[in-house]
Amino acid sequence: MSRRYLTHSILVCALTFGMAAGSFAQSASDDAKKAGKAAEKVGKDTAEAAEHAGKATAKTAKKTGKVIKKAVTPGSDTALCKDGTVQKGKTKATACDGHGGVE
Repeated sequence: MSRRYLTHSILVCALTFGMAAGSFAQSASDDAKKAGKAAEKVGKDTAEAAEHAGKATAKTAKKTGKVIKKAVTPGSDTALCKDGTVQKGKTKATACDGHGGVE
């Protein structure tokens, strides 16, 4: 009788502790999946923020380039001259100097 009782007790203990370890492992696996999904979302959000920052930087650089070009390049005007050529200069009159004047 005691042998049978001992066998049943060992079996019950093994099943009880085995079940607890299995459910703990399942819980850890679920937590790992949740952490992985959260990390993936953070990665996507970071990439999206970097993309917006890049676009803003490019837009600012383009605008700055235009401002600098305008400041460095003297004003120029295009004029059709009396000799039929199209010339550029600070004014229409100076553009056609040497070409017979503005048409």
